[in-house]
Amino acid sequence: MTINPKDRIEDIDARLKELPKGTLTYKTINGKKQPYVQKSVDGKVTSTYVKLDEREQVLLEFAERTKLQEEKKHLIAYMQKLQGILSRNPYLDASVGIGFQNFGDYACGKQFYVDKTHFISEWLRSNTAVTLINRPRRFGKTMLLSTVEHFFDPRFADQPENFKKLRVWKDEKSRALFGKIPVISVSFGSCKGMNYKQAMQGMAVNLRNMYEEHRYLEESMELRAEDKAEYQRMRLAFQSGNTEEAGISIQVLCDLLYRHHHTKPIILLDEYDTPLLEAYTDGYWDEMIATCRQLFHCTFKENPFLNRAIITGVTKISRNSLFSDVNNLKTCTVTSDDYSDCFGFTEQEVMDALKCQNIDAMQDVKAMYDGFIIGNRKDIYNPWSICNYMRQRQLQSYWVNTSSNKLIGEMIRRHPLRSKHEIEELMRGEPVHKRINENITFQYLDGDENSLWSLLLSVGYIKADHVVKDRDITVCDVSVTNEEVMGMFQTEIMGMFHNGMSICNEFAQALVNHKIEDLNDILLDISYDSMSYFDTGRGPVERVPENFYHGLVLGLIVCLREEYRILSNRESGRGRYDIAMYPRRENLDAFILEFKVRNEKVENDLEETADNALKQIEDRAYEKDLLAAGIPAEHIYKVGFAFSGKDVLVKEKNKRAETVKNREKQ
Repeated sequence: MTINPKDRIEDIDARLKELPKGTLTYKTINGKKQPYVQKSVDGKVTSTYVKLDEREQVLLEFAERTKLQEEKKHLIAYMQKLQGILSRNPYLDASVGIGFQNFGDYACGKQFYVDKTHFISEWLRSNTAVTLINRPRRFGKTMLLSTVEHFFDPRFADQPENFKKLRVWKDEKSRALFGKIPVISVSFGSCKGMNYKQAMQGMAVNLRNMYEEHRYLEESMELRAEDKAEYQRMRLAFQSGNTEEAGISIQVLCDLLYRHHHTKPIILLDEYDTPLLEAYTDGYWDEMIATCRQLFHCTFKENPFLNRAIITGVTKISRNSLFSDVNNLKTCTVTSDDYSDCFGFTEQEVMDALKCQNIDAMQDVKAMYDGFIIGNRKDIYNPWSICNYMRQRQLQSYWVNTSSNKLIGEMIRRHPLRSKHEIEELMRGEPVHKRINENITFQYLDGDENSLWSLLLSVGYIKADHVVKDRDITVCDVSVTNEEVMGMFQTEIMGMFHNGMSICNEFAQALVNHKIEDLNDILLDISYDSMSYFDTGRGPVERVPENFYHGLVLGLIVCLREEYRILSNRESGRGRYDIAMYPRRENLDAFILEFKVRNEKVENDLEETADNALKQIEDRAYEKDLLAAGIPAEHIYKVGFAFSGKDVLVKEKNKRAETVKNREKQ
């Protein structure tokens, strides 16, 4: 593996110090050339004969010295040609590190660093109180927030050299604020767990670290004794894992910092959506959303000590879910023009970086990693892939393997065929025209086909071109981002569809073959393995849970569309049935499906709920249109689905079966 020119010169210099000094010369003695090493010591030139038993080693060492000196000469000449690039981006020639997220690890060329500090100037000019920025994972969000923290916070005011070569220092208004505004920085990246308690333990660690960064408050001459006691109480509470006051934690620290610095602090919140995505997939959404709503309300709405704030994450969670009363929020998604070149590397930056690392492979790199579109910029590369490539010098899939696709997998398993044909179009390299709501609305995540596309766009697996905004809807042509992502589509994403299809086929075959026990077993497996507590609803009877199960079963029977004409919510008889399945061949049975969530006030058990679903089919004569289509009554099967939380019961009724049953009783 080769290394960049700057590091290579350092290695050469270190090796030259180890090799013998002097010049290798030859003298002719008795008609034969003999090697001598000529050195200058205290101004006097001495010449030492190279003995026969040392000759091979000495000749090899001097040959190596000559070769290294020549290589160094070429590298220095190469680096001189890079001065134009390095004047714009001064640390592209440093060694490439992986996994570091603190600006201090990169400052002054300690590691390869792409200058994105113009973001600070742009953000200051925006004059927005709270800015939410959505970008795919490993796109430099954490690193840029760390850069913002090091620029503004007085803790780093004695380190101006870290910024003097960077773009932000050229902006006089920004430079005047260097080291002048206290910063609260916190990440929710570790707020994960199989349950709410585990996730909150992760949040306690994050909040403890947030307080620890400002331990100087304990010695503050500006704070009263009770203020210091409050600081210590909060810090120790989070240190012990107590998160009862997590909701007011940032607001309290804002107050204390304002009292100490007499300046309202900046708040930086990274990976804000991690606890919510984890809560949704692992079934503790209600508890986590309540905690996050309180925290966001106290931090960004009812906080008189807030200067400005930046929030970053992958997804844009809808205002109704989380930001309903935060009316001072500006959102910058991947289709927005704001800060379009501040996260990720532009093509020019990639070209410059490869030159500074002495890599002549731009064409191959572009073919593999180019393709991200952020707002009006169509030349964005993922930093993680580029840095790993420069370090390994191998064209591999680096970025797509850096995170779990658990939520995407859950959505595909629940609706495996709904978008499969469009995914296949993408894999053929064809764009798909879509209307996408970029908001992730968890209440309707499963019932809305749009949700999968919104998630694929926000995580960076697809890109949006020819974008037209229509209020909350983004009308665009989507395609697979690049060759690296295409490989993941061909394996992991299609594997998710195939897994979902196997469940579909099992369910569909059990339905058409009247294997009601199998239907019950399959739905119970799906319910307990895949659905969260939030999905299935609780409390009084309402349409949202019924709509959820309606959508779920529709997704499971789509694979029968070649054998059945499947209609949903159509008028027939004296009402609207949920689902009707019209056979396309005479030898197939027809089905009417009705869904009911148990009303605990009037129904004793799921058995009664399922009976009421069947009774509704008969009372409202839903089979009228099927009969009018020429389908005999004995071939029309009525299926009632009863649900309560994660419990489910399916019952079936048919005129022919009822006739046989009555004869047996007689």
